[in-house]
Amino acid sequence: MTLRELIRKHRLRMESELTDRNPHMEDDEWARRATHWKCVIKRGRTKMTVFFSQGPAIVHEPSIEEVLDSLASDAAGYLNARGFEDWASEYGYDPDSRRAEAIWKAVGKQVADLQRLLGESVLAELAFKTERL
Repeated sequence: MTLRELIRKHRLRMESELTDRNPHMEDDEWARRATHWKCVIKRGRTKMTVFFSQGPAIVHEPSIEEVLDSLASDAAGYLNARGFEDWASEYGYDPDSRRAEAIWKAVGKQVADLQRLLGESVLAELAFKTERL
């Protein structure tokens, strides 16, 4: 199944608004030049809010496919990891880093929010069985 088919099958929709920053990013040169979006993904009456950032060369509003592709990638890595140290090693982080641990926890919260939105089986379908971008 393609990402577009999954979106249609589960009646997902998204609203987004441009925002001045992503509260989950460091205030570095890249972040200051990027465009940041507050995206609300909805399924029925359930919704999930996520911030999505794009490099300065990308000027279009993100599509639901782009946002879900990113969320699916993060979820797959998180769900496949045997724990923080395994995840940190896979993504090149120092397992003794507090910053890496904060990122791990943020991704974990994002995965939990995505599971609340989609349910466990649809999350697994998105993360592991869907042809993504």
